[in-house]
Amino acid sequence: MRNVAAATSILVAAIFLLAACSGPMGPIPGGELDGEVKPWPTDWGFTEEFENALLETNPEDPYSVTVWGVAHHNSFYITGASVDSVWVSNLIKHAHMKLSFSGDLFLGRATEVTNRDEVVAILDQYVAKYDFERSEGDNFIEDGGVIFRLSER
Repeated sequence: MRNVAAATSILVAAIFLLAACSGPMGPIPGGELDGEVKPWPTDWGFTEEFENALLETNPEDPYSVTVWGVAHHNSFYITGASVDSVWVSNLIKHAHMKLSFSGDLFLGRATEVTNRDEVVAILDQYVAKYDFERSEGDNFIEDGGVIFRLSER
């Protein structure tokens, strides 16, 4: 009986801790991101030290997730494997977003990348940064993926 009470107390404490956190926790989505709003960067090179970024979509009902992203030609890009994911469909409906690195918030807008040369360049950046291989016949966009270029609001 004592073990059940202790487990229940731990579970309740964990739920309160999760509820107190506004952003996502790993793969679990969150709500509004907290932090200090900073000017939009002109050089995204600092992002090379970060494996993940936090992304908030849907300003009316904030929804945040952890994403991978890469810098390329003074822009920052994120990818989604499916247009059916909540955050991707949110960005397609409403382009305004927040991006967070260690509590620094950047307010921006997302534009879907459709130019084939730009798509290939961004996928190459992902391969280099995240150390995975892309198959020769990889058709990320044709297979339902999406790439967003982020820019200042």
